[in-house]
Amino acid sequence: MALTADVAKHRYNKDLFNALTRGEEDKVIQLCRENPEGPLHVLSLHKDTVLHVATYSKRKDLVLNLLQELPEGQFAKLTHQNDAGNTVLHEAVTSDRTVKVATELLLKAPELLSMRNQNGETALFCAARYGKSKMYEYLDDEMNKSIKDPAELKAFHYRDDKTTILHLSILNEYFSLALLIASKYEYLLNEKDDDGMTALQLLACNPAAFEDRRSTPVSLKRFFYSCMTLTFPVYTSCQKKINKR
Repeated sequence: MALTADVAKHRYNKDLFNALTRGEEDKVIQLCRENPEGPLHVLSLHKDTVLHVATYSKRKDLVLNLLQELPEGQFAKLTHQNDAGNTVLHEAVTSDRTVKVATELLLKAPELLSMRNQNGETALFCAARYGKSKMYEYLDDEMNKSIKDPAELKAFHYRDDKTTILHLSILNEYFSLALLIASKYEYLLNEKDDDGMTALQLLACNPAAFEDRRSTPVSLKRFFYSCMTLTFPVYTSCQKKINKR
């Protein structure tokens, strides 16, 4: 009997996964309706739900339709985390096209905003890591609306190893986003990671960013010169690199 149940579950998961990968949205919705867990059914060995898979596959319309299928009594289960500690919201923030998905998720489960993955990253942090400016701005607005305690707000800007959203946006060369972050949260310019490095010191350690003045991104120049009024030991050396040619 148990073997028969396992075979049926395996077949169901296979059909569901194939429908997801082929973009057969109607079939995915129908299969989810046949399962009491619906789109919160765990589909992968890494504990990804159907919503996780649909979200990181960038199937926005499918995700929105699946969320509409979810009864109110199951909203709390949207906080399910996979093996990496990622919620569906963590997956949604990897694209600026899924801001509406993030909005629907937070309407149904507001606690998703403050949940952290295994690296200690909130969804806001992940949006900064992936350089998704629209998603970052949306989550930042939501964070400031719902959280009033300054210390709690600051915690969103860090992960477990003390790296900040500014560190990550610079490391990944998302300079427009870095400027947006530094302009609003100026204190982050002085924050140090586990290696004792500030965000600008990390920038100075990336010679490729300054190799050719003609190809230096305008966003990098804007970010750097916005810091001119602040005092940093690394400032002069960075300025020389930008103006070298």
